[in-house]
Amino acid sequence: MVRLRVEVSQDLKALAYGELEALSELSGGSLDLIEDSRELVVDYRGNLESLRKRICRAALIKRAWIDDGVNKELFVELNRSRYRVLRRGRWSDAVIIDLRIARLLVNLARTEEGEVFLDPFVGSGIIAQEAMLIGARVIGMDINPKYLGLLNNMYVDAINSDSLLSPIRNESIHSIATDPPYNRLSISDLDLDSLYRGFAEEAFRVLRSGGYVAFSHPTYVNSLDWFLNAGFELIINGLQYVHGGLTRLIYVFKKP
Repeated sequence: MVRLRVEVSQDLKALAYGELEALSELSGGSLDLIEDSRELVVDYRGNLESLRKRICRAALIKRAWIDDGVNKELFVELNRSRYRVLRRGRWSDAVIIDLRIARLLVNLARTEEGEVFLDPFVGSGIIAQEAMLIGARVIGMDINPKYLGLLNNMYVDAINSDSLLSPIRNESIHSIATDPPYNRLSISDLDLDSLYRGFAEEAFRVLRSGGYVAFSHPTYVNSLDWFLNAGFELIINGLQYVHGGLTRLIYVFKKP
């Protein structure tokens, strides 16, 4: 067992612990949270080199130290400058999610190299791109065919389909991360309740047992009951303040 002190982004601190926990699981280890002050203090059980490799893909972790109670030894320090390049906005009429949040969602979904990842509302393709950079086998789906053209320069299998009536086989997906539509930019005729209920049911159908789904949506959308009713277990949720008129919820669910 090794004690680590981890400096994380303060604006998303609760989700930063969720990301650290997800990455520790991918390393084959486990965490116990000891202290949640300015830094996260955790006890890690597992292979440190495997954890170092996973932490290097983090969105919210800045640096970590090994703390033996007397001295602190730098364990890893990350350059997060790439996440300042792209902030939430629009490209043509597609919503572009904050690059940092895109990587966070991919990590929270426990996306792994070589496994099958799905973004069922792929839109601009930012989340799919982050999964591709990790080395996952990426499927991007959208009901609007013009968005799929944005995936031409990516190693992504693009599917033009209604995500609620997808051609994907049962239990064939390892992880899902997405930013579902929630406003007039969507060309779906469904009301939001029906959309999120269908998303929950379809995600449960295509995910393998033990798989995770991570997604974000505004606080005025209520999706929790639909996912619990579908059979998912809630793992973590947290708030992301976007601007004065928009705060978003980030959810992570696991299929038992």
